Amino acid sequence: MKFPATLKRLIDGKYQVRCVGTVAGEVSVLGIDKAEAIEKARNEIRYRIEWCPCSAVSDEFVELEITELAPSPWRGSVF
Repeated sequence: MKFPATLKRLIDGKYQVRCVGTVAGEVSVLGIDKAEAIEKARNEIRYRIEWCPCSAVSDEFVELEITELAPSPWRGSVF
């Protein structure tokens, strides 16, 4: 099953993956690098769509269609 998701580098250097409008609901995860963020998103979606832990949704079932967005610009301090 394919899930559209966005990947964005945040101002603190972490990466965010967001998946909205799917059967899994809104998923937003952070990772230290791209690979970690994508893996966390895939695991969270798989967890949400499993009926029970015994249903064993395979790793190949969740396929992310990643769109990479431009990094967030730093806006300076609010103080």
